[in-house]
Amino acid sequence: MLCQKCHSNPASVRYSEVVDGRVNHLQLCPACLSAQQQESKGGFELGDSPTFSRGGRKSRGAATATAISNETCRVCETDLRTVLDTGKVGCSACYESFPAQLESLLEGIHTALIHRGKTPRVEDARARQRTDLQSKRALLKTALGSENYEDAAGLRDDIRRLEEGLKITDSRAN
Repeated sequence: MLCQKCHSNPASVRYSEVVDGRVNHLQLCPACLSAQQQESKGGFELGDSPTFSRGGRKSRGAATATAISNETCRVCETDLRTVLDTGKVGCSACYESFPAQLESLLEGIHTALIHRGKTPRVEDARARQRTDLQSKRALLKTALGSENYEDAAGLRDDIRRLEEGLKITDSRAN
C-alpha cells in the first residue's frame, strides 16, 4: 500500500488521530509520519490539566500557577503547591486540609478512591453477592445523580433481589 499523504513511498505505519471527536486513520511512510507528528499539536494534553511524568508533576505554566491557592496544612504547614509539585503529602492531616485537590489528583493516578486491599481467591457466593450489591448501590447513586431514572429503577430492583438473596443465605448459615 502506498502512503496516503505523499502517494509515492510504501506505507509502513498506521497513524490514528482524533480530531473533533472523530478518529482519522492514515497509512503513512516514515518520512510523512515524522512530518505529521511535527505538525500535530502536543497531543495527549487535556485543557489546563497537569501532565505527569515519572519524576512527578510537570507545571503547565502561569495558568496553573495562579489557579493553585496558597493553602497550607494546619498540622505540618505543607503548602498545596508543594504537595501538587512533588506528589507527596506532609502528613495524614493534609488529606483533610486539601480534600478536593487531592481527590482529583488521586483519581488521575488510581482507578478508585477506596483501597480495597487484597482478598483471598475463594469461591464464596455470599462475598460475590456483597461485592455486586456494593457496586450496584454505587451505580444507583450515579444513575440518580445523572437523572437516568430507567436505569435507576432496574438497579433498585437488582439491589432488592440481592438483599433478599443475602438474607436467605445468612439465615441458612446461622
